[in-house]
Amino acid sequence: MDFLNIGSGELVFLILLAILLVGPKRAVEWVQQASRFAARIRQEWLAVQRDVIREVQAIQQDTAAALRPTIQEVSRDSQAVQQEGAEAVQSLQEVAREIRAFQEQVVPLKIPQPTDDFAG
Repeated sequence: MDFLNIGSGELVFLILLAILLVGPKRAVEWVQQASRFAARIRQEWLAVQRDVIREVQAIQQDTAAALRPTIQEVSRDSQAVQQEGAEAVQSLQEVAREIRAFQEQVVPLKIPQPTDDFAG
């Protein structure tokens, strides 16, 4: 243990010195006061933690409430885009059918085959 550059042996020596200087009764009172002080510090720290957690939760709720309309709008827009995409696919399929029907109606052109007439 190394607290403020004081090793455990040095800490024990300081505690024994304090007991010798102030007496055992007074040292016990000091230890009791120190433990009460530590308990109070712990209670205050826990109160600060609870306050911070409450504030963070309030901010999260406010943010969620503020974003909810935007999320709903994006969801509606997404559905509209999906519907428009489906309509576009149907239109393209209809165009493809019309092109196939037109190809079947048109007489295939006879392309003359190249000959070797130019070979000398």
